[in-house]
Amino acid sequence: MAIAGIVLLAIVLRLAAFAPFDISHADEIMQYLEQARRLATGHGIVPWEFRYGARNGLIAQVLAAPWWLGAQLAPGTLAAMYAARLTFLALTLLALPAAWRLGALTSRRHALVALFVAAAWYESVLFSTLLLSEVLATGLIALAAPLLLDEARRPATLRIAGLLLALGVVVRLQYAPFVAVLALASLRADWKAWGQLILGGIAAALIGGASDLAMGRWPFEWVWVNFAYNIGDARAARFGAAPPLEYARLLLLHLGPSAPFILAGAVLTPARYRPLLLALIANLVFHSLIAHKEYRFIWLSTFLIVVLAAISSVSLAEQIALQRGRALAGWMLAALCLAWVGASLAAERQSGGARTMRGGSPIPLAAQTGAARAEACGIAIPDQWRAHLVPALLAREVPLYVAPAAVMAGKAELPAGVAASANVLVFPALPPGAAGYFQISCQTNSAIRACTYVRPGPCAPDPHWTYQAALQREDL
Repeated sequence: MAIAGIVLLAIVLRLAAFAPFDISHADEIMQYLEQARRLATGHGIVPWEFRYGARNGLIAQVLAAPWWLGAQLAPGTLAAMYAARLTFLALTLLALPAAWRLGALTSRRHALVALFVAAAWYESVLFSTLLLSEVLATGLIALAAPLLLDEARRPATLRIAGLLLALGVVVRLQYAPFVAVLALASLRADWKAWGQLILGGIAAALIGGASDLAMGRWPFEWVWVNFAYNIGDARAARFGAAPPLEYARLLLLHLGPSAPFILAGAVLTPARYRPLLLALIANLVFHSLIAHKEYRFIWLSTFLIVVLAAISSVSLAEQIALQRGRALAGWMLAALCLAWVGASLAAERQSGGARTMRGGSPIPLAAQTGAARAEACGIAIPDQWRAHLVPALLAREVPLYVAPAAVMAGKAELPAGVAASANVLVFPALPPGAAGYFQISCQTNSAIRACTYVRPGPCAPDPHWTYQAALQREDL
C-alpha cells in the first residue's frame, strides 16, 4: 500500500508540474520534439546537430511513434505533441524503481524512503517534466546501478545492467565516464561478470547502430562528429563558459539549506554503495573540466546524491532508535519522509524552482492563437524568441518566419519580406514597419509578454526569412 501510494504521488506531482509550453532549454523542443515530428511526418525544422550528424536520434525515434499515433487519432490538434511529451514523462519514471532497488540493497525500509525521496524531491519532479537526454539517461543508468552493486548478481542481471548502462551512454554520451567508473569499481577483476556486462552492452550498441542507420548515418558516426565540433571547434563554448567550481556552487544552491547534510549523507552511505559514490564524483569532476556548464548536465550525480542521502538518513534513524532501545517504527519512517519534504521545500525556495528553470510559454501560446485563425498563412517571431517556438507546438501546419533581432530591439523596421510572408506576428509590441497589423490578444507571465498581431490578406512567402534559413545563417 505504501509503495502504491508513493508511486501514485509521484505521478500526480509530475502531472501537476507538467507544462509542455514552458522550456528549460531549446533542446527539448528543437532536438527531440520537433525531430520526432519530422520523423513521423517527413518534414520539419533541422538544427545543426542533425544537419551535420552530431547527435544520436534515438529519443526522437522513440517519440515519433506516439507522435504518429496522436496525429492519426486527432489530426489538426495538439494530441500528437501531448502523446510524445507524456510518453517521455512516463519513461522518466524509471528513476523510481532505480531508487527503490538501490535502497533495497540495505533493507525494505531504506528502499521505501529512497523511493519516496525520488518521487517527491522537487527537482526529481521538475526534471521529469523536461524533455532532456540527461533525464532519460539518469533513469537508465540509475536503474542499472543496483544490478551491479548487488552481491548476489546473476549473469542475466549483469546483461540487463550492460544493456541499460550502454543505452544510457547512447542517449547521453557525456555520461560515459560515470558508467566506466561504476563498472570498474563494481566488477574489478571479475572477468566472468565483465563478459556478461559486455554482452548486454553489445545489445545496446546494436540498437544504437540501427538507430544511426535509420537516420542515414554510419553507426556511431555522431560520436566523432560531436567531438570534432564541440571540442575541436569549441562550438559548445559559444553558449557560455564557467569556472571549474561552478557545479559546486550550483549543488549548494539547488540542494538548499540542507546541502551540507545531504552531501554528508551521500558520502557516508554503506560501503556497498562506494562504487556509485566514486562514479558520481567522477561525473562531477569530468563535467567541471568542460568549459561550457549547465546544471542539467550533472543531473545524474545530483539525483544519486539525494537518493544516497535518503538511504543514509534511514540508517541514522535506525541508530537513533537503537540507542533509545527501540526498533524503528512506522511513524518514525513517516516523520523522516516529512523531514525530506521540508528539505525539498526549503531547497525549492532557495533555488527558485521551476520559475527559474523553465518558462517562455506566452510565446507558443500567442502563436497558437494566430495559427487557430483559418486565414493564417505565415507566423513571424523575433530572433530572440526563436528557441521557444517550433512547428511541433502548433496544432496545424503554418509556416514560421524569423525577423532579425534588431527589429524587436527597436533598431530596425520589420523587413518587407517578413511582412509579406506572415500575416501573423508574435511580438511583445507592434514592431516598426508593421503597417496594417492589429492586435487581437496577448499572453503574459512574470517575465514575458507575447502579443498576437494579424493583418488581412494573403502571404507571399520569402524563403530568405524562413525559420530554417535563419538557423542556417547563424549556423545553428
